[in-house]
Amino acid sequence: MRHTLAIAMVMSLLSLPLHAQQVDEGRFDVILRGIPAGQLVFKAEQAGGRYAVAGKVQSTGIVAALLTFRYDATARGTVTPDGFRPSFYSQDTDRRGRKAQSKMAYSAGVPQPPQITPPRGPATYDLDPATQGGTVDPLTAIFAVLRDHPRDSACNISLTLFDGRRRTQLTLGAPTLQTDGTATCSGDYKRLGGFSPEDFAERSVFPMTLKLRPNADKLRVTEVRVPTVYGDAVLRRR
Repeated sequence: MRHTLAIAMVMSLLSLPLHAQQVDEGRFDVILRGIPAGQLVFKAEQAGGRYAVAGKVQSTGIVAALLTFRYDATARGTVTPDGFRPSFYSQDTDRRGRKAQSKMAYSAGVPQPPQITPPRGPATYDLDPATQGGTVDPLTAIFAVLRDHPRDSACNISLTLFDGRRRTQLTLGAPTLQTDGTATCSGDYKRLGGFSPEDFAERSVFPMTLKLRPNADKLRVTEVRVPTVYGDAVLRRR
């Protein structure tokens, strides 16, 4: 089953024309409370008004010995004047040995009920996918934020996410440009629905800051800082 998703990740990218108009990729170290905790990698291609992206997050080092975590995902869809519109999303997760796969298709921008393996019943606070039209999947959101940005439209984004159960929102303001050409962006990540009262009480808003540097005629994200329920986290590009 694990290899099935890996093949799907490759096929998602190969399904695009050979001469893609744009390729984005990145490798980030995940640092939690000052300790190297994992890696995030992604690769995406855009061509002909379509996009496909494959990504992976996994724990590494001493953290992996204490807390095994792996997230493999793929997403594809179309690029519109308003942003990215997913048509399919899949994820393969392993949390401390608890493995699961989920696939979610979209119809006219509305996510369909996810197909989950092994099957599970709905949780108390799960949201109805039929009410989540216009949302994007988590991997599309990661790509939208971490890709190289045109200088005149860096950051300044608002995305509403739905992962098949929960609804969240990621908002970034316009960049603050520095004299050396670098930039910073501030925003936040909010829990909106599908969470328990305890989750909302624990924390519902997570402020975040991005650092970017010039890369050819674009701006490239080099660092993301955000507090989490496990402590302050940093994504740092390799």
